[in-house]
Amino acid sequence: MFIPRHPVVENQFCQFYGQTTVSGGSGDVMAYAGSVCYLDDSQADATVKIYTANENKRAFGFLMQKVKTGYHSVHPAGFYMPGDLGSSDVVAQPSYDSNGHINGTKPAPVGVGHLGIWDTIHYYGSGGLNAGTAMYVRQSSMSEICDSGATNNTQTTADGGILAYVMKGASAAQVTANVANTTLYPIRVKILV
Repeated sequence: MFIPRHPVVENQFCQFYGQTTVSGGSGDVMAYAGSVCYLDDSQADATVKIYTANENKRAFGFLMQKVKTGYHSVHPAGFYMPGDLGSSDVVAQPSYDSNGHINGTKPAPVGVGHLGIWDTIHYYGSGGLNAGTAMYVRQSSMSEICDSGATNNTQTTADGGILAYVMKGASAAQVTANVANTTLYPIRVKILV
């Protein structure tokens, strides 16, 4: 979940490029809505990736949609599940090698959120998150925002490392439940990138 709550800046002209292999292709999640992303400087067009490990890039924004692989491992290529119709999820279609075999997924169009005030459940905390808490990017496979006490965080070069400030937080118990995915508690953040 990544929902705008106040006038925001959105970018609808990006593509998400995920590092997938042939084994992906059953609707697997490549990136969650609310993941921190950066511009991929190896591409000519506006292609974004999420932080995975030790990437010292400038944060570009937050993904506005969840990105999934197609279902080409279990259904014909181009198939959509009924639950995908009408949803805001992005379904990346398969890419092919010169022999016509599937070798991964193509870049998929995705919205990127900048600035403004947003609600999100895609965060990580070392304890309770109070109003005014500075949030950074957590370099992990999910690339969520986190507080300074969270493990595996990095202070990126964007805005002195701070990507957002918490406006409406969550208690330590709520943060723990959210991270464990038992009960989801949204927090409200003011985005600075």
